[in-house]
Amino acid sequence: MDEYDRQERATHLNLSPFANKHDMFDPLFARAGLLWSAIIDLIQATPDMASSLESFTAQQIARHPQLDPGQRKLLIHRFAIEGEVDGKTPLDLFLASRSDLSREDRQLVSSWRRSFVGLVAIVQIFPNGLEVMNWLTARHYRIQFADEAAQAAMSRLKVGEVIIAQLSPIVDIDWAILTPWVSLGRLGRPKLAVAIGTFRQNYPHYLYCDAPEALAAAWESVAVYHDRFVEFFGSDEVTLTGHQLQKRIGEFQTWMIQTQLAAAGLDSSKSLADLASDAGVSNQDLQAVTQTLSANNSEAAKGQKTSLEKMVSPKVELPAQLKSAAAVTALSHPYWGQMFLADYPQLQTLLTPIETHYSLNDLNFIRKCLTNPQMNAFVWRRLAARYPQQLQQAIAQMFELPNFNLNTDLDSILTKFNKYLEPDLPDIASVPVHLHELFQSAVTEVSKDKARPKSPPKKTGFGAKN
Repeated sequence: MDEYDRQERATHLNLSPFANKHDMFDPLFARAGLLWSAIIDLIQATPDMASSLESFTAQQIARHPQLDPGQRKLLIHRFAIEGEVDGKTPLDLFLASRSDLSREDRQLVSSWRRSFVGLVAIVQIFPNGLEVMNWLTARHYRIQFADEAAQAAMSRLKVGEVIIAQLSPIVDIDWAILTPWVSLGRLGRPKLAVAIGTFRQNYPHYLYCDAPEALAAAWESVAVYHDRFVEFFGSDEVTLTGHQLQKRIGEFQTWMIQTQLAAAGLDSSKSLADLASDAGVSNQDLQAVTQTLSANNSEAAKGQKTSLEKMVSPKVELPAQLKSAAAVTALSHPYWGQMFLADYPQLQTLLTPIETHYSLNDLNFIRKCLTNPQMNAFVWRRLAARYPQQLQQAIAQMFELPNFNLNTDLDSILTKFNKYLEPDLPDIASVPVHLHELFQSAVTEVSKDKARPKSPPKKTGFGAKN
């Protein structure tokens, strides 16, 4: 039973260890609500913090324009946790401004450094709170309401509903939602998989933040991918036509699977049926496994006779605009992950000769590259190391900064173009097993829907039967 099925079953069974909590509202949670409101008031009333909040909000919206109005309401609350003013967080500044707080209040506020935004499913509803599951890590939390107002605000939530909310620790295993939240409704597997993908894009800092072991494993997988990339291509940078790169990346992915199978002592030239027979696995069990891995029954049957690396190797598709490009550069880094850049070869050509002046067309092209979200801080630091004089001249001329210093001022330019100075977890990182199972089942469900014959359109108008 995968995590989705376990969560669906929990909607009908009252088996949660959280179910025996008393029904009265805990005064500690009411106090938490008051303290959180005071923090938000301080942010809005203090000019320096209000200014930093404005910059933080603008930057987040620029980086993640798909944030809906509900999620944008969360930004001030995220700023309380993520923001910084002169090297201090809003939580630090609040504690420094309130000498009247008790030791317990200070401990409570300090614990909110562990607050995080999660994509959570409602598992159970109790008179004074909820049990929720963070879909990214499958970890469960008991949420208590601070008071009747908080209870009323969440009264319309239903078991199985998925929400985006900021969770804050209170005491022991009890947490609270002290901020606005956004409901995505009850989601089937395909829509849930899409919601998780969108959440990964909008909240990269919160991926697996409550499961350090999963986060460490994900980062380790990026480093392993990079090492394999360099081993296969002989470099961390390769430039080919889009068509050639598509073919080579596919070969690389297959080689990676073969390497992993060899490390596990498996013969990748054998079919899954051969390996199952060697291991004494029944045909019934084999059918169940191949249905999980494949899109439909016919593909599952085909997979039993196909060599293992071909069946499980993912099909990598470059974006359409890159497939037809005359030159595409693939870059790999142990932290920044993998990047496919069509403009990189031309940019290198532009920066290779030492120029004293760049044309307007040259500067417009460099600006276009700066606005490209795929050309992250790592890419520009790489260019700065290779073409320091040229890039410094180009940026100084573009922004009319005669004293621009590439060594000290590049990061400020990158920040201006909404580029993170440290990497987020790349898309090539491994994912927990429960997410892999969800994505596989979502693909299967979508494939079945596409294969199902469509009903003929209902006749309307003249000649239609009622």
